Amino acid sequence: AIRYENFLKDDGVIVLNDVRIDPMPVVIGAVKYPENIVENLKKSHVVYSVDAKTKANEMGNSRVFNLIILGLAAKHLDFKKEDWLEVIKETVPPKTVEINQKAFLYGYDLAD
Repeated sequence: AIRYENFLKDDGVIVLNDVRIDPMPVVIGAVKYPENIVENLKKSHVVYSVDAKTKANEMGNSRVFNLIILGLAAKHLDFKKEDWLEVIKETVPPKTVEINQKAFLYGYDLAD
């Protein structure tokens, strides 16, 4: 999020999966991982942060973490919630429609 915040327009919103992924310079010890990332981003932006991977695991399917993030982002896009749910229904395997829609709605409701 920090690397790309300069591309965000003034009224933009940051949606992030709050999971630490060390870039190679941190892995090899060339630089330290920044501290207080979310807090610092919130000083100048609207930030929605969620540990989507943990929530997806709690829902019973670790792969739906992306639908949680999509739900959060969708709240700030110009499409109706019902349209998103229909697209999910039409594009995921039939046996996963319910869990994918549930994950999407969880993320969507976090943006309230």
